[in-house]
Amino acid sequence: MAGMEVHIQKVVSQTHAAFRAGKVRTYEQRVDMLQCLDRFLVEEEEAIYDALAEDLGKVREEAMLHEHALCRAEIASVLTELKSWMAMKPVSRAMFYLLCRDTAAVKPEPYGVVTLLCPWNFPLQLALLPLIGAIAAGNCVIIKPSEVAVGCERLYRERLNKYLPVDCYPVVCGGIPETTALLRQRVDYIFYTGNTAVGRIIMRAAAEHLTPVTLELGGKCPVFIDESTDMKIAARRIIANKSINAGQVCVSHDYILCSRQVQDRFIAAAREVLKEFFGEDMQKSDCYGRIINDRHFQRLSGLLEQSSGNVAIDTGSNRSTRYMGIKVLSDVEGSDSTMKDEIFGPVLPIVPVKDLDEAIDFINSREKPLAACIYSTRQESIDQFIDLTTSGAVLANDGIINMPLQTLPFGGVGESGMGRYHGRFSFQTFSHQKAVLLRNHNMEFLNKHLRYPPYSKPGVNLTRHILYRTPGEGVFVYLKVLIVAALAFIGLVNLPSRKPR
Repeated sequence: MAGMEVHIQKVVSQTHAAFRAGKVRTYEQRVDMLQCLDRFLVEEEEAIYDALAEDLGKVREEAMLHEHALCRAEIASVLTELKSWMAMKPVSRAMFYLLCRDTAAVKPEPYGVVTLLCPWNFPLQLALLPLIGAIAAGNCVIIKPSEVAVGCERLYRERLNKYLPVDCYPVVCGGIPETTALLRQRVDYIFYTGNTAVGRIIMRAAAEHLTPVTLELGGKCPVFIDESTDMKIAARRIIANKSINAGQVCVSHDYILCSRQVQDRFIAAAREVLKEFFGEDMQKSDCYGRIINDRHFQRLSGLLEQSSGNVAIDTGSNRSTRYMGIKVLSDVEGSDSTMKDEIFGPVLPIVPVKDLDEAIDFINSREKPLAACIYSTRQESIDQFIDLTTSGAVLANDGIINMPLQTLPFGGVGESGMGRYHGRFSFQTFSHQKAVLLRNHNMEFLNKHLRYPPYSKPGVNLTRHILYRTPGEGVFVYLKVLIVAALAFIGLVNLPSRKPR
């Protein structure tokens, strides 16, 4: 244990030293690191697919669409925009600063050393997307892959530092002891993706050093279906989303709210869709993954055994291969075993409600989800759902599809997390927004009469007028500046000299 602690202390110390040496701060250095990471994705593509298949049974097409391609697209987008993101951004100024011809701006700068704690369910995407943002912002990063995804952990340990310098982007492997030791070290930012219980542990550890954090958690993501929707389309999209990664997705549809009439229609449509997607025997389909390990398989089996809901659709299970097909439960109560915590698997309970109002009340009586979805053709219902529920994201007539959109922030609220990333939002998350004010020696007579003691009543009154700006003045503010400047010059320079009383 002591040797492991010493090793991690050494890794963190070397990473801090690499950041202080300025190895990854310039635009050219950041571009070079991003291109190296892209080269890792290209040259190790087959090894990546093999690791994802080993850990989660992911077929090549799913691994490419939901992991590999998203990471390469993110890098391409960041490389296109990075120079403009790094630029110092001028901001508007109050009249006093306009009079003095000051320059005010916001300059993004890197935090320093980031600890990146990665999950097991999307071992590539959910590790590399935040890593890309941290690199773009000029940080060094300590990467801690999940020990649960053993194939991907091995891939990072053995191959990532062939492309990224180990002193700037070390990989720390291991389980709870290594993660605990890493959290005891002082870093400049912590980014964690995982469950709420561990999120609380991360927060407590970060508080020790007042370290800022992003927590990408999860929760129970609700879906409401009304009678107006095209049920075949809704069933296709819901089943497609639920089957990604065998339901082991933080924004997967966790449960459905609908009337009993809509419930019957959905179940009938879902049966047809499952055959359309996966054939008569879902277990034989080469388009469906597996549960990550035996412990999680047993957890999901326990939820089903304890549930009082009716099993409306059951596409089978096989513990020896960790196969668990889609299972739809009907007439589930809000107190059911499947409704207590995030399911994180291919189980889909349906809770009957009378109407949209009751569905909104049900959602709002629980913790705020990472995503909430409504399937409806009625715009007024969609607007009501958007306005009266709170979630990290809200979607109409689909789910999960917001994740690849780099112009939307991805993140939770309340129990589902804090902070956001993807695209420009990742750069902002990993950048400290430093306020910059550049002054010169001009207009010192204003300081003499408006800022410096002893104060005079005319000077104070004029200062108050200069600082006050009416909302909506627009271009007229510049005329006001000229008038005040003239008054200041004519009046203040002729004020009698003031002596301290």
